[in-house]
Amino acid sequence: MVDSTQLERLNIVKARALVERTFSGQDFDVEVKNSAVLISNEENTFVYAQNEKVSALAIALTITDLESSWNLILDEPDGKALIQIEGLQDDCSLWIINGDSLAPHPQRDPDELKIQSIEPQIRSLLEDNHCVVTFEHGKIKGELKGLPIVEVVTGPNGESHLEVGVGTYDREAHKIVNYNEPVETTLERISQEVSKFRQKDSVVHPLNRVARPNWLIHEVMSTESEIGVTDIERIPSPVDRMDVPDNLAASAIAKKNNQVILLTAYTGADLEAVPITAQLLHSYPADEIWFLHPQKDDYSAIRRQAEHLKVPVSFIPVSEPWPTAPLTNYQTNH
Repeated sequence: MVDSTQLERLNIVKARALVERTFSGQDFDVEVKNSAVLISNEENTFVYAQNEKVSALAIALTITDLESSWNLILDEPDGKALIQIEGLQDDCSLWIINGDSLAPHPQRDPDELKIQSIEPQIRSLLEDNHCVVTFEHGKIKGELKGLPIVEVVTGPNGESHLEVGVGTYDREAHKIVNYNEPVETTLERISQEVSKFRQKDSVVHPLNRVARPNWLIHEVMSTESEIGVTDIERIPSPVDRMDVPDNLAASAIAKKNNQVILLTAYTGADLEAVPITAQLLHSYPADEIWFLHPQKDDYSAIRRQAEHLKVPVSFIPVSEPWPTAPLTNYQTNH
């Protein structure tokens, strides 16, 4: 097994060899910074970063002294990164590893616009149970305070029906256990159960520990005047979420004095929040970007990343709508 020090050395050797073979006859200096290898000379700077949990671009953006023009090396083509660099003020070029040298990243295919709709009676049923209808990655869901609790599924004959539950496993379990119960009754009961835990004075519970950025966007939409914006509209994430909702950054578009504001909510040290926001600028051009976060999640690394975005950025702390008490021994053991 290769430890972190050995991996760093291997990455240095790999990156330097790739750059020198591609640009033969040039001399390069090597530096390691923020888990990234920088291969540079007076003309070019190349960044190579390898991490299983964080994207190469997210790591590169934490390096504030990058030149206005720089290059990012990727192990394989990444259409998402191609869109994300469009949202940067930097002149960033992408390269992919092609054998023992580098090749310019291929251009991405044009976006396919898919329009989704929901039957009025299904929308009414979801809204009657305090759900917000969302359209994301080909799926129609009903979210309660940012947590998807029901999905609209299309049958083999084109008819729509509801599957209730948080994630595929929970939905399948409800279909088996509540097979003889009207879906309206199941949805009402689940809505009441989730509502009990998706509030500030609840006990700490799995239902209030997931999809928290979504929850922050929901709260801002409910009390938009508190941060001084209007006409807030939730927008889908460009990244497909896990089946059981994770804490991936969530976004919305709003207005302030005829200016378009892109709102992105994140929690924790989310190094993908800025790349995701940069990607959204492709479809949702904005005059400003506001990052909404709990007070304790104001991280300097995320601020450094945001310096690369091509529109002005603000970081705005917002109140946490979930319980913040530590887990009890009982809760950690059950």
